[in-house]
Amino acid sequence: MKRFSILTIFLMFATISLVAQTGDWRRYRHELVFGAGTAEFMGDLGGGKGVGTHFVKDFDIQAGRWAFMFGYGYKLTDRFALRTALYYGRVFGNDEFTPEPARNGRNLSFRSPIIELSEVVEFSIIREKFGYRYNSKHARKLKATPNLYIFAGVGGFYFNPRGQYLPVVKDGTTGLPVLDAEGNTTPDESDPDYGKWYSLQPFGTEGQGIVSTRQKYSRIQMSIPFGVGLNCMLTKSWGIGFDFGFRYTLTDYIDDVSSTYVDPDIFDDPMASYFSNPASKYNVGAGEQRGDSNWNDAYMFLTIKVTYKLFSSRRGRSKF
Repeated sequence: MKRFSILTIFLMFATISLVAQTGDWRRYRHELVFGAGTAEFMGDLGGGKGVGTHFVKDFDIQAGRWAFMFGYGYKLTDRFALRTALYYGRVFGNDEFTPEPARNGRNLSFRSPIIELSEVVEFSIIREKFGYRYNSKHARKLKATPNLYIFAGVGGFYFNPRGQYLPVVKDGTTGLPVLDAEGNTTPDESDPDYGKWYSLQPFGTEGQGIVSTRQKYSRIQMSIPFGVGLNCMLTKSWGIGFDFGFRYTLTDYIDDVSSTYVDPDIFDDPMASYFSNPASKYNVGAGEQRGDSNWNDAYMFLTIKVTYKLFSSRRGRSKF
């Protein structure tokens, strides 16, 4: 009878522990996330080999720059979670990187910070599970299960495209760049402003704010983040994983390029005239294509992240 009573008590204890295990996520529903990685840009500048390529076909690994993130997550259920995150990174694009002749000859480049605040919903394809909260020689301890998830949401971001002033030697008669035997231009390093960086939005390089039909764009825009991630808990509190997120944006001006060239004579500022068409290898006129306004710009963040679970106890529940 005594042995039966001991066995009964042990089975009840084990059953309660197993049932409680399904609700263990509530004790770890709050988490902090820290990450670092790379930012990639996909827009009008640089990109793939073809004309008019878009999305992943226009991916250019040479243009990758660094990125950092900090976030807070809150589990709604064992499958759904909300995450608020702040990202800071840099994006870059350069026509020099693409072998496509028309883009390469255009000779445009830019760099810009991206400061993004986003809110996403995560859905766990493989749910995160925790092992027992105690060690017992009579019970098998469970291993933690990695959390594989997808996410989507909405964000807002600030950007500020900047261009580097790199004048080239020009022919005194035609005003066109002087090309060497291989078709390359010669930098005019005698210019005192050579190599300086300038914010492009105030110039209105495509006539924004100067031509009546073109308004200046805002440097604060909306983004639609979506992607996939994985988190593996190393202990009850600490985990490591990755997060890959694509951002479709509601602007085509992250790189300050969208539509057509304008007449350089409309600019009062010679710097604005330069950045409108910085030393192109071929002659272009007003109305000719400068960018592709049919597609908005996009960027991506790939970060390696560290997760810290904030433990919360519930009244009346023992900790083992």
